[in-house]
Amino acid sequence: MDKLKFGIVGLGSIAKNHAEVITSLDGAELVSCYHKNSDKAAGFASLYGAKGYSDLDSFLSSGLDVLVITTPSAIRCEYAIPAMRRGINVLVEKPIDTDPSRAMEMIRESEKSGVKFGVIFQNRFSPLNEEIRKAVEKGRLGKRILSSCYVKWFRSQEYYDSGAWRGTKEIDGGGCLINQAIHGLDLLLSLSSPLDKVFSFSALRDHVRIDVEDTIVASLKFSDGSIGGFEASTASYPGCNRRIELTGSAGTIVAEDDHLISWSFKDMDDRDDEIIRKFASSSVNSASSPAVSNDNHRKEYEDFIQAIRDDRKPLIDGYEGLKSLNAVAAIYKSTKEGRAVTL
Repeated sequence: MDKLKFGIVGLGSIAKNHAEVITSLDGAELVSCYHKNSDKAAGFASLYGAKGYSDLDSFLSSGLDVLVITTPSAIRCEYAIPAMRRGINVLVEKPIDTDPSRAMEMIRESEKSGVKFGVIFQNRFSPLNEEIRKAVEKGRLGKRILSSCYVKWFRSQEYYDSGAWRGTKEIDGGGCLINQAIHGLDLLLSLSSPLDKVFSFSALRDHVRIDVEDTIVASLKFSDGSIGGFEASTASYPGCNRRIELTGSAGTIVAEDDHLISWSFKDMDDRDDEIIRKFASSSVNSASSPAVSNDNHRKEYEDFIQAIRDDRKPLIDGYEGLKSLNAVAAIYKSTKEGRAVTL
């Protein structure tokens, strides 16, 4: 079967992870890259045997099957829509956008054009999170009580100074919530009933020259009546592992990144000892660096490629990507207006 031809627009640090994944897959080929700066486009492309373009029309005419968008969040729509109208499938980095209305515009265009549209939330594909999802779907927690997530990371001032768009409301869409912690929020939402209401506070505690939050907390109320909390920061030195806590009337699951802290149910089954042995590990603070592993990205790419082959929706399509953005928008609205916000 012919390889799908991929192109990348947005050649910042995360684009390297995507390029490495694409070139490692049997069913994919990186053929082109785009940047307004022709030297940057050519230099990045040369690392992966691709061709660099500084003219967008020529880039989109380079025979692409899939466009991967890793640009700053607020400008993804301007690349996605033209690509979709040419019949090109689109895969965007998180968040899907900074504005839910633009996200819906992309979703509707993908449906109109008959192309696949996916959003990168690779943490859903980790082996431990897949086991957690199975347990939740089987109802092993019983009646849901609390569902909470904590993303207390550290990003230096140099991190924010490294790009003019970082830490800006206009282009980045916000601070630690929409940029870093949205991965944890997406994971929490995917393991819970639909989010019903939020009440939140935010602060800028330890960074300068940015106009967004570096710390935020939110109380959450879900449609099944359960409640929870969400805490995020990029000012918490030296940084802690992302922590998910799910409790119910019949069990509790606690995980830090891909390490299992608690896996306990009223009715334990034959696989539980195996899961505990495989994933239980002491927690190590390792969240001070923005380094990203490619393993889960690769799994999401494999699903997206198979979705194209099978003519089905990818597991994380535009609507899935919209859920966390709607939650982010509600949390930001709550911090601004000082009241509870219903989704």
